[in-house]
Amino acid sequence: MIRITFDLLPGGDELRSCTIGIMEIANIRTGLDGFADYAVVLKKTPPFAGALRQAWKKGKVGCDDNMLNSVIAGEDDELITAFATGHHRTRRGVYDLLFRALVACGLDKRNMNP
Repeated sequence: MIRITFDLLPGGDELRSCTIGIMEIANIRTGLDGFADYAVVLKKTPPFAGALRQAWKKGKVGCDDNMLNSVIAGEDDELITAFATGHHRTRRGVYDLLFRALVACGLDKRNMNP
């Protein structure tokens, strides 16, 4: 699993930093061709720890035998859950996966017009 933490640093001051968001990305399946599918959970409100666990408790992601196997895309007041597909694990890096995850969450459509 990959966790991205979004911190605000007022005036660039590390001592006053505070977490304002978190995203967790977990591999659901990887094909023999190297392409993989991921569950994405974007936590919008505190507390930020355990976004994927909270999505599981809400029934937004599923698992069998402790293996994540599904995600129900959607948004509520606390979470955005999404399904990111088609990321090649060796040809593309973590920033490409982050971009794909943000698009899966629909953030690209929210920002089309100022």
